[in-house]
Amino acid sequence: MFIFSYWFSRLVAADPGRKRLKTASKATISVITAVVIMLIVLKAAGSSQITAAILSGVIGLMGILVVNDETTKAKKVTTVLVALSSAVSLGIGSFLSRYGQAENVFLVLLVFLSFYLQKFGIRYFSLSMVAFMSFYFASILHVTFSQLPWLLAGVIVGACCAFIYNFVIFKDRPSNVLRSSMKSFHIQVNLVLDLIIELIQKKQIEPAQIKQYNRNIKKLAEYARVASEELGNTDPHDIWPGVTAEQMRLYVFDTVMLLQTYSPAIRKLSELKAFNHFDIQQVLLKLVESIREAEVLNENPTHSLTDAAQHLQELRQKLSELEPQDERYKDWLYLIRRIETISNHVIDEAYELQQAIVKQEKQPQKEAEEQEDEEDNDEEKGLKPSTKKSIQAVITAVATLVFGSFLSPSHQYWALLAGYLVLLGTETIGSTFVKAVQRSVGTLLGAAVGFVVASYVSPGILEVTLLFICVFMAFYFFPITYSFMSFWITMMLAFMYDMLLGGISESLLLARVLDTVVGVGIGLAVSALVFPKRTRDKITDTSVEYVAALKEFVHTYLHRFTKQYAFANLADKGMELEKKLKQLHVDSDPIIKGFVGRSRLQQFLTVFTAINYYAKHLVASSTRNEAFYKESEFHGVVKEVEEKVASNFTQLEKALRGERGTYVYTLEDVRQKIEQSLDYFDTSVQSRNLQHLQLLHNIYYVWKINQSVVHLAKDLGAEEISNED
Repeated sequence: MFIFSYWFSRLVAADPGRKRLKTASKATISVITAVVIMLIVLKAAGSSQITAAILSGVIGLMGILVVNDETTKAKKVTTVLVALSSAVSLGIGSFLSRYGQAENVFLVLLVFLSFYLQKFGIRYFSLSMVAFMSFYFASILHVTFSQLPWLLAGVIVGACCAFIYNFVIFKDRPSNVLRSSMKSFHIQVNLVLDLIIELIQKKQIEPAQIKQYNRNIKKLAEYARVASEELGNTDPHDIWPGVTAEQMRLYVFDTVMLLQTYSPAIRKLSELKAFNHFDIQQVLLKLVESIREAEVLNENPTHSLTDAAQHLQELRQKLSELEPQDERYKDWLYLIRRIETISNHVIDEAYELQQAIVKQEKQPQKEAEEQEDEEDNDEEKGLKPSTKKSIQAVITAVATLVFGSFLSPSHQYWALLAGYLVLLGTETIGSTFVKAVQRSVGTLLGAAVGFVVASYVSPGILEVTLLFICVFMAFYFFPITYSFMSFWITMMLAFMYDMLLGGISESLLLARVLDTVVGVGIGLAVSALVFPKRTRDKITDTSVEYVAALKEFVHTYLHRFTKQYAFANLADKGMELEKKLKQLHVDSDPIIKGFVGRSRLQQFLTVFTAINYYAKHLVASSTRNEAFYKESEFHGVVKEVEEKVASNFTQLEKALRGERGTYVYTLEDVRQKIEQSLDYFDTSVQSRNLQHLQLLHNIYYVWKINQSVVHLAKDLGAEEISNED
């Protein structure tokens, strides 16, 4: 029963905000509606041009998928322009069809524009993409002027269907997306808490349980990123009156940190036999269960956070009863305190959210310090990336047209389309290689399965239904894996060929697979030989961006201790670091999946992951309100730490770029000086000692970050020097 409940919850939470479901549903229904309407119109007019119905479905699909402007108003304009772009492209295609190679020249021009115009905005890319696909369609079918009116009618019907489903029936409702995202987040939180309860109850923790926990934590971090992004689009006050985006982000951040803290702490407590102390085990169980049962965003919660607060107080009481000097407890008391600290943050943030909802009063947003956006004056020398990519695309297009005409003269554009798509959205040789393999494997499997299924299914309602299922599955799984999309698209084409050609042959599908392999192979070769962007260069760029963001993050954190009333929205900055770390993992994926240099890169990523973990602790364990220290001595210490750590970040950036002569400060002498200057026995300075202890607590993870930065820099050839050198 538990297993069924677990997987049902996973399924419900698997699509945060139900974005994939909504997009795939819109695309599929838009295609179905456009095709059905055109078929009805064609039948009523006595026309047999079924290609107009197919084109209508294509435009209905693309009007959903390629329109990605930032605002609804801009999306509406782009949708109208999509119809115009397609109509113009079809008109030019029908005109050039009589002039031999002229249509190939124009097709190559469209390939160039679809890549080059990306630098001017997403709309230009969308229009170029639609123009390319429409001209591609016209070229394959050798459209003539006599066919053009019906095809234009198909374009209008397809665009209208896309418009209606995008902006009327399935119009964007950011508040619903945010609500659904938070629901997915809470479901995943409860799944992780269930696993934590199991870990606490177990006498011995199995490695399989740890793996399952870590997988769920990764899912939770992804859901937290989705929820955080939606908070940038929607004011949560519209859904939960009284709640601000800042409060919600901090709550989401703290919750993720709580669950990331639990796993290593509980694992270590289990190893140290801490749960043999029955009272500690039971109080921890009650605390976790009460947090799981709390209904944070419910206006009339049936389970209150009061229980969680009471159990947290019980835990504190148990801690006070245990003597730190006792050999039985000293090795694990600090772990309980760590759990107690972060649990306190989560309960406080959850309580604030509940009170804000109950009061339903609009809370004023804190204004961050004004920061001037620094313009990036370091313009890249030579050609810009968009220009390089467009040149690569043109060379790929010409080469695939030449090879395609020899391989399959009747389908010479298949290889072109494969080469075009494999370059789309890839920046490095490694990412192009991964996408080329995914597309080839997906096409091969899709062709094989599609051929087998099509041979057993007669043309009719069943085959049409399977075709539309393939459309839905392709675009539902597209954000997850490109292989799945290629698999379902190829199956869809197999059914389409079977219906249009009255049957499907092995040679046709074999030609489709061969053209795909040749197309992606040419695209990969061009990516590697013409303006190549090495995967390691991309990793370096992303690493430098992460370090620069981390430098600003630590500066903002330490700045609060020396400047009164300084505001720091560290939760937002922490989420931004999380996104950059994820991008670093994505950029590293081609090498991690390979063999050459994988081991060292994995170590490199491990250190960055550790740094990110320490950075999140600066948010989770720091003083949330004003943290200003009035003692001038503390100002000097914090400023010295800030300057040296900032210098280390700068030196690490240089080392990552391969510069020589870099150096880093260990700061161990500064740390030792701070720790040894605390006088525990002088009661006359008790208040000062309290501030001193607080300072040590607040900058503990700054030391951890600096140690990791020093380790990375030294590994890249930097020299280690002490603060006194």
